[in-house]
Amino acid sequence: MNTKRLDWIDIAKGIGIILVVLGHTLVPQVRETGFAGFLWIFIYNFHMPLFFFLSGYLFEKGLFHYTNKGKFILGKLQYLMLPYLIFSTFAYLFIGFSLKIPLLAKVLESGGYTAVDLKDAILQIVTYNNHIDKHLWFVFSLFIVFLVNILIPKIMKSKPMLIVLLGLYISKAYVHYYGILDYVTSDLLFFSLARIAFSTGNKKSINTIVTAVIFVVTNCLYSYFYVTQMPSGVLKSILYLIRSISSVTGIMTVCNISKHLQNKAPQRLLKTLGMYSYDIYLMHAPFLVSGLMGILLAYSPFPTVICCVSVFVLGLFIPIVVSKFIIRKIPFLSVLILGKNYKNSTPINASNNLSHNS
Repeated sequence: MNTKRLDWIDIAKGIGIILVVLGHTLVPQVRETGFAGFLWIFIYNFHMPLFFFLSGYLFEKGLFHYTNKGKFILGKLQYLMLPYLIFSTFAYLFIGFSLKIPLLAKVLESGGYTAVDLKDAILQIVTYNNHIDKHLWFVFSLFIVFLVNILIPKIMKSKPMLIVLLGLYISKAYVHYYGILDYVTSDLLFFSLARIAFSTGNKKSINTIVTAVIFVVTNCLYSYFYVTQMPSGVLKSILYLIRSISSVTGIMTVCNISKHLQNKAPQRLLKTLGMYSYDIYLMHAPFLVSGLMGILLAYSPFPTVICCVSVFVLGLFIPIVVSKFIIRKIPFLSVLILGKNYKNSTPINASNNLSHNS
């Protein structure tokens, strides 16, 4: 199998993981201010759909290699679900212990963390009603999306299915699906769109500037109503349709920017962030970013903006340092924490970070 990486995809993942860490830096206490709240929803409208799109694109690119579906599924179980279970279990144990320490309990409770008994913890992890390691929904959902697409690959990129998936996406204006299904019902759409985009060879391209303008206008419109007052009835459905347009054009804009940045000055940093995007995603939350922000906001004399910038930078680069110099050098830790043995691979050829396929 050709393991050559596409530079623009690594750059896009680098941009995406920057948005992820920034979004998590804007904890509830920070986004109480108008602009921070607006920026938060602006980011959330498209940054995770971007990763599902990139995953779908790479899945379709390598689909003809996946002749052994069982091996593919087992690979995804190890790469996605093993870290999910490890990090979720650790988070529940750590939070449960920390809530017994008064100084930490004050910070945790202000962030919405509460004690959970063993039975509820197991149920929440298995179904993803996970209120402690919330960001790991992506890992769980991506596994299910991969599972559905490898089992029925042709159906999942058909036009009738695309209409069904769009309907499911818009239905979320009214319906809250149980557990992880609340995410999967949206994520399947962007994964399938990417598969179709790869199959058609991106022939139906739209001008980069036009795409960016549509993205900014639609995203600002949705974000404004979300922050002020979300309408009801038919208007709410229309707004969710606008949100889907915003997500798609946001993805296209990031991909266009990423292709333009190839061989440009910022590409080295963005590619590095992209190649370590999975490591960053798993390790930056909830303790390093959300936890540290909570402590700084409660006890630090520094202005909020200084706290945000500091935590944002630490959230991006501490996981890279820990992963590069410790985790990836120890095969057992690498498999347990990252779902893959990186010992005999360079970061470039390891190729599995966040959206690359195993």
